Amino acid sequence: MVRMRSRVRCALLGAVAIGTITTVIPALAQEQHRIEYNIKAGTLAEALTTVSRISGKDVIFNADAVRDRKSPALHGVFDADDAVRHLLAASGLEADYRRDVIIIRGRAPASNEVAPRSAQGDEIVVTGSHIRGGVTASPVVVATKDSIEKRGMTDLGTFARSLVQNYSGGQNPGVAAGGQGGSENVTSSSTMNLRGLGADATLTLFNGHRVAYDAISQGVDISAIPLAAIDRMEVVTDGSSALYGSDAVGGVANVILRRDYDRTTVTGRIGGATDGGDFEQQFNAVTGRRWQTGGFMAAFDFRHASPITAGQRSYTQNNHPSDTLQAGLTQYSGVLAGHQALSDNLRFELDGQFSKRDSGLCVNYTVTDGCWASGSDIDVSTRSWTISPNLIFAAPGNWEVRLGAVAGESKVKQLANVAFDGTVELVQNGVYTNRIRSLEATAEGPLFSLPGGGARLALGVGVRQARFLIDVETIQAGAASPYLDFRQKRTTTFGFGELSLPFVSPANDIPFVDRLNLTAALRYEDVGGVGDVATPKVGVVYAPSSDIALKFSWGKSFKAPTQYQTGQPRTGYSQIGATFFSPPSPTPGTVLYLVGGNPDLKPERATSWNATASFTPSMIEGLRIDASYFHINYRDRAVSPIPQNGLAFLDIYSSYVTLNPTREQVLAALSQVNTLYDQGGGNPATADVAAIVTNFLQNAAVQKIEGVDLTADYAFDIGTDDRIHLNAAGSYLKSEQQLSVTQPVVQLAGILYRQPHWRANSSIEWQRGGLSVTGVFTFIEGSLDNRRQPYAKTGSYKTFDLVARYETGSDAGALSDMVFTLSALNIFNEKPPYIRTISALGYHYDSNNFPSVGRFLSATISKNF
Repeated sequence: MVRMRSRVRCALLGAVAIGTITTVIPALAQEQHRIEYNIKAGTLAEALTTVSRISGKDVIFNADAVRDRKSPALHGVFDADDAVRHLLAASGLEADYRRDVIIIRGRAPASNEVAPRSAQGDEIVVTGSHIRGGVTASPVVVATKDSIEKRGMTDLGTFARSLVQNYSGGQNPGVAAGGQGGSENVTSSSTMNLRGLGADATLTLFNGHRVAYDAISQGVDISAIPLAAIDRMEVVTDGSSALYGSDAVGGVANVILRRDYDRTTVTGRIGGATDGGDFEQQFNAVTGRRWQTGGFMAAFDFRHASPITAGQRSYTQNNHPSDTLQAGLTQYSGVLAGHQALSDNLRFELDGQFSKRDSGLCVNYTVTDGCWASGSDIDVSTRSWTISPNLIFAAPGNWEVRLGAVAGESKVKQLANVAFDGTVELVQNGVYTNRIRSLEATAEGPLFSLPGGGARLALGVGVRQARFLIDVETIQAGAASPYLDFRQKRTTTFGFGELSLPFVSPANDIPFVDRLNLTAALRYEDVGGVGDVATPKVGVVYAPSSDIALKFSWGKSFKAPTQYQTGQPRTGYSQIGATFFSPPSPTPGTVLYLVGGNPDLKPERATSWNATASFTPSMIEGLRIDASYFHINYRDRAVSPIPQNGLAFLDIYSSYVTLNPTREQVLAALSQVNTLYDQGGGNPATADVAAIVTNFLQNAAVQKIEGVDLTADYAFDIGTDDRIHLNAAGSYLKSEQQLSVTQPVVQLAGILYRQPHWRANSSIEWQRGGLSVTGVFTFIEGSLDNRRQPYAKTGSYKTFDLVARYETGSDAGALSDMVFTLSALNIFNEKPPYIRTISALGYHYDSNNFPSVGRFLSATISKNF
């Protein structure tokens, strides 16, 4: 370990040295390609996108900066820079023209003003790279606020569950609290779960920084940010720990906020499920101001939704009517983001968010009694907040130095009334608190010139502290007693470097090499109490022509065990070997069964690679097709090696079973547990113990995940007034797992309660003037129910959504600057596919993959001031 640590430190020092001792090579003066453009007058965003596609030169802009701006027609022969200058001439915007990228900024200063830098105040960094204007070899899914709204979605959680690369099980609303496939639906939060690897294996960022985890499972509640506050959401569907650290095994989701806003918008929405329940009311307001040296945006959102219960759905009539299928909630959330230039070379940025959500669940223990008679009535209150200030210094040589901090907390209060035989037997009151504090310093800038542009380097160091606290007490017969008192603190220090080398650009005019870019990154993290990890990543982008781009990335990722996994108390159960197990214990007597956490868990590790081909044919303007193959080898996963207690004496689990233990071994085992429950076996300290079963968490599992992602996007005009936008996305996933070397390899994807093999959706949007109509088709493949013989294949799920949206424009009198939206989601009221149940309390549908909402109708009105 010492040797590895020395090598990593040397590598990081080497990366720093590159930026300090490299001799600057004179830039190679080369002319850009001059290309003929025939672009009609229209929206500025579409015109800039067209120039980028045709020229092969990246044109990066903020959606708010070009919102509602029109562009003139562009006809003639131009290079990319001149084409963009022509389009921006009357827009009031300015641009930074570089060798390999054009970055559109805020409005240009008046002739008698001196701009400290740009009015917008920042340069765009694409998720998947710390390099400003950088190119990433990893696939990135980008969705703007407007594109999400045009599909009838009103919160980020719904959008996340619609992504074909994402899995909606685990920590998401609508997942049955009864525990289908390991439900974590307690707080009604929404977490990203790329490739079905778990919410803790997908890193979620707000404006590029971390926030506090939610509840126990180390996921991040993406629904805490109101949709009204975002500019866009970017999702990297590739392992990215070399860039962002722990948790980025499946990928990274980055919610990018509006940095400022120069108007006020108020919105109201009402809607509900036609089968009953999920009656929603939502109101939000966004305001802000933009001035020469800065700006701010503030957003507030209120949302109330009634619960969906078993009595409201035809496929859960065998369950008690009060069973909660989807929790009701009341949520208040707010966001503030802004920036201010302090001098010509220094600016200040700040973003913060607050969310308050109250929800409730009714979990029944029988099909005849309500949860107040035999079950649990659970009220949950979740509060989260984050604040992140940043100072950005424009250093000499076009370098940028950033010092940023984050402070945040997520606190969950849970009150459960547990009843048996018509009487409340006990009340459990729990508080789950996650906190984060971090400080990070980064620097990014040019190194030297290459034929394809400027080589750039990003460096960073930082420290992050996470705290996790659980305080649960049980009140029974009027007496309160502590049930779980848990405190964990973990400090992580890190350093990273990223290098971008553009060897060839279109300006070089090399046959069969339109672009060639190499990226490399290395990150070192020392996770306190767990261990240290070094993760590299390399990427190559090669475009033989402006029509085709080939991308390849390879890297290593890791996930530190959750603080609950390392710190949860260990529990022992005294059981009867002849009756609790099948097959029974070889020797009659007491079996001491041990479960719980493991403070010696090490980081989970993964090696992944991704190959992507992008096709943007110049002969079909507006068409883009992407195909990606991904492969992840995920090892050392923290698991309980015996998945089912009753199977402990199968031969494949023999390495976790001690038969006929000595008295010393029994006493040693008892010394490891915090609590011992007698389930008929008596006191192991004095009884005749036939076996000890050790099922503590350990680094044992190996997962292999591979598959293909396909996307296609095509926008074109019909005549002079109509525009059509087609989009399609599909993902095929294959995954398997081996819990330990003595156990067989089992299939995960395509099995009931797991992620399906195939997910796909497609949309068609027609637009004429301010009117747009969007239809969305969604497909989720069925799964194999292998819980009992004979195995059964469940049906697939197909829905169709229809959304109509009308923007009045600024010359409609009293109705000026208004947006009216009508949406019908799941318009044909498709029901979840039927599945068998293996218990009286089971549901006849897979709530991990299929929602219980059914047809949902809503109307939205928005007004700009």
